[in-house]
Amino acid sequence: MPRRVPATAPIRLAIWFGKGGVGKSTTTMMLSLFAARRGRRVLTIDLDPECGTSRDFLGKELPNLKNNIKSFLESPVPVAPPILPSGIDGLDIVPSAPDEQRFFRLFPEKSGKLREALDLLPPDYDWILMDVPNQFDNVAELGLIAADYLLLPVELTADCVERVQTGLRIIKEARAFNPQLKVLGALALASMPRAGQPMGLSAKERLVLREYEEAFQEEGVRLFQTIMFRSSTTVEEARSNADEHMLHWTVRRRFKTLLAEIHARIATHSLTRSPAPYAKRHRATQHSREAAPANA
Repeated sequence: MPRRVPATAPIRLAIWFGKGGVGKSTTTMMLSLFAARRGRRVLTIDLDPECGTSRDFLGKELPNLKNNIKSFLESPVPVAPPILPSGIDGLDIVPSAPDEQRFFRLFPEKSGKLREALDLLPPDYDWILMDVPNQFDNVAELGLIAADYLLLPVELTADCVERVQTGLRIIKEARAFNPQLKVLGALALASMPRAGQPMGLSAKERLVLREYEEAFQEEGVRLFQTIMFRSSTTVEEARSNADEHMLHWTVRRRFKTLLAEIHARIATHSLTRSPAPYAKRHRATQHSREAAPANA
């Protein structure tokens, strides 16, 4: 059966924030899985040297792979990134390279190599999702320069809030090389649902959530209405088996809601970026009528 060719350019979404343990790889993997299960063609790119997303999909095969993000970055000529089947229909992956932290540290800064390579891909994909490492470094820049949209997973703890300003500065630096980068929103991660509490959050977590809203406000970044919770062990089971059906129904509902929110925010950005063709024609017709002589 031939592959379905998307009608529009793929959505390039990076998942990144400057702190570990905020659910970055989990979010990348689950969004990839949920999008693919709903008929989308998905390419997941693992830029993180810790290889969390790569291990989820490829398991023990990962160390044996010769082609990965490192071999791609080492290539002296423009090439497309090495794409491997994930074993899930509609979902491919560009794996990271385990135990190669030194290489990634020495990679040149402000590189557009990945963005240029994505332009070489055939129009097979609806989504390109990138798991970007949490360090404020050259590989994080590689992903931010390649992306069109950005999702920021944040933990509802005070030390995570303190990193917001540094994160916003890194985003501004990336926009110098990628002006079209848009932040879709911040995704809050709490410890566990609190029965009977607003939004299922403790009083302290609600306070931290308000601090995030204030910290992001100056850049116009909104929090997603969806809130994730760390406590559900079924998330780890589903990640290791790449099976959304192993998730508790409440967790499935949250990821479905998050995917819908992402779609809605991308649609909003698309509408504000370029007027609809009808609107252009309507304004042109109206202008010609106003400019025409009264006795014409």
